[in-house]
Amino acid sequence: MIIFLLWLWITNLALLFGAELNAETERGRQLQAGIPAEDELQLPPRDTRVSDKTAANDAHDIERQLRHSRGDSSTPPTDNSPTPS
Repeated sequence: MIIFLLWLWITNLALLFGAELNAETERGRQLQAGIPAEDELQLPPRDTRVSDKTAANDAHDIERQLRHSRGDSSTPPTDNSPTPS
């Protein structure tokens, strides 16, 4: 059991060191390219579908609230709960 826990600890250290090395290499590349990366990495998001959908829902909700506050009753407020995709 002690050997297994020691192996897990060493594996964890190796993974963390690899992640740190990868982040520092990426930061060095960004600094060489002239990107301000002194404090944090400037990486693009991997997937923006959820944030785009949330922004569209927020814009729709704001527009609906504006219509409702102006007294335009052509589009009654509905429950706009997210649907699983």
